[in-house]
Amino acid sequence: MSELEKLRVVIGYEFLKHIRRKRLYVILGLTLLAEAAVLILLPALQGSYPDNVLVMAAILTVGPSLAAIGAIFFAGDAIAGEFENKTGFMLFTNPVRRTTLVIGKYLAGFAAVIILIIFGYLIITISLLAIYGTVPVEMLKSFGLALLYGASVLSITFLFSSFSKGAMGATVITLVFIMVISPIIETVLMLTDNPHWFMLSSAGDSIATVYGGYELFMEGLPFGSMNGGMPFELESPNVGLTALAMAIYLVVGFVLSLWISKRRQLA
Repeated sequence: MSELEKLRVVIGYEFLKHIRRKRLYVILGLTLLAEAAVLILLPALQGSYPDNVLVMAAILTVGPSLAAIGAIFFAGDAIAGEFENKTGFMLFTNPVRRTTLVIGKYLAGFAAVIILIIFGYLIITISLLAIYGTVPVEMLKSFGLALLYGASVLSITFLFSSFSKGAMGATVITLVFIMVISPIIETVLMLTDNPHWFMLSSAGDSIATVYGGYELFMEGLPFGSMNGGMPFELESPNVGLTALAMAIYLVVGFVLSLWISKRRQLA
């Protein structure tokens, strides 16, 4: 059996594991719940939906963003779990290269993430058609950024999983890095008027701001001026630069996870 055929088997097996696990359906449910909350609470609190379809599309991207974060839960145990549960003694000693196993696990995880993101954008499409009768073309760019963001989150999770002692540790570290550390550093950079496009949190923001920036995102919401009371001016992410940052996270994170996994000792 060629290495390519082995890769196909690994992808199929790992993808089937994702389909059988409850976590996939939990994240699908959370995505649906997040979108339903926006669709129900927004008119209830504001009296109506925003007049501009772009504003509504930007607000509804909370679902796809949550779906992309779901990549963490597919990859936290991808590598660390094999060492923690000692299953690596069976997998890594078989005539299948470790790189083939890691690549297969990554592609299977990304396939699951694609399902989640498509599900989120299907909800957005149906909702916008029902409310406004149209779907903005900018959604295609948002969809592409969500896929790239999901792939970069997956790579970062694989990186932490490659050297973590346990699956839970890899998952928690990645969540803290993406949800806490990156936003804090981004805020400090914004306060000091420094570039912050290279932070993963900025990359996640671009999924929504691609519709017209923070200004449009806040339009029609009962918050007043977007900069009112803020110690700094919100600057919309540069889509080109954030896409470059995500590509760097994707490549560097994945390559390092391959390199570490190949050299990590089983015992």
